[in-house]
Amino acid sequence: MLKKIFISIIFTIFLLEFFSFIATKFNLLIVNNDPDYIHSYGNKWRTEETKWGSWHKSNFEDVHTTKCFKTSYKSNNIGARDNIDYSDELPSNSIVLLGDSLAEGFGVDYDKIFPQQLEKKINRKVLNFGSAAHFGPLQAKILYENLASNYPHNEIIFFFTPWNDFLDNNWEYWKLKVRKFRNRPYFIKGTGPDEFDVFYPQTSDNYVILKIKELIFHSIQPFFLKYTYTANTLRTLNAVYFKFITRNVDKNINYYKPTSPYFIEDNYAVKGTMNSIKNILRLTSKMEKRTILIIPTLNDLKMIENGENYKNLLWYKMMIDLTEKYSAKLIDLADHVSFKDYEKMIFECDDHWNSNGHSFVASLVFETIYN
Repeated sequence: MLKKIFISIIFTIFLLEFFSFIATKFNLLIVNNDPDYIHSYGNKWRTEETKWGSWHKSNFEDVHTTKCFKTSYKSNNIGARDNIDYSDELPSNSIVLLGDSLAEGFGVDYDKIFPQQLEKKINRKVLNFGSAAHFGPLQAKILYENLASNYPHNEIIFFFTPWNDFLDNNWEYWKLKVRKFRNRPYFIKGTGPDEFDVFYPQTSDNYVILKIKELIFHSIQPFFLKYTYTANTLRTLNAVYFKFITRNVDKNINYYKPTSPYFIEDNYAVKGTMNSIKNILRLTSKMEKRTILIIPTLNDLKMIENGENYKNLLWYKMMIDLTEKYSAKLIDLADHVSFKDYEKMIFECDDHWNSNGHSFVASLVFETIYN
């Protein structure tokens, strides 16, 4: 009896893996990635043990390969992507860069990423505090407050990417996700109508449940991602399930990543996100310069070229008010690139900037701020 059950399980696993392999090769699933043993996805150097969640292990090296790029990552003594250690002996006119994967330089060789390109143009040190893996403005604020502010600098640059920044720290979005136990901060409704508190989901877990979740996230899930195509099927089922359970929830909340985030009308997501950006500007109010760079998607640029206007929407009006109130410089990349231009700035198989994108943005910031 046990032998038959064992054989049935093995046969089922084999069929599932075979189905997942075929479905992946024909791009039939929502997620169609090759396992890590074929492509290294650059996740080994990442950690979520900090107060702000997503970050990098200290003094660590990793490799990231996909169908359209291959690069290596290396972190310094505090986990930042840089080839020098950070200390209190850094130049006092250093610049702190805050942001997500685009600031980190996802998929691009170190000497071609934005901070390195800008350093060469202005002959000043740019401290790279960018991080991928769902890293939003609330995390940038907490990272600055607890880490980046400890190092000499007199200026900050913040990359704002509406495509994910309106959702990365939005608990109304993530509370329905299976992976909500990740150690990351979220904003939730505060006592006032436009007030927000910081929430960590793990604080409500008991020790046993927390250890079970850690086993799943740190052991079982990485095994599937590294060695199986079945991971694609499971992630696809998870996405379908998420869509199913949210079909009757509050329609005023945007639970899905908007294809054209410049045109978002989710007021809760907007106000919660802008609250975090306001706190970043408050914390850095004594800096000589503060610059915010807004980054569009191809769909945003397409809608703009078709005559759609986003500058009358709440999020953009709030951004203008904040930058004026705190005397910060605002650069909207959508004002400087066309759809065709931007296609050349991103990878063919990925929406992140390629080396051309980093070079263009570094030149734009140089011309706008320093020249």
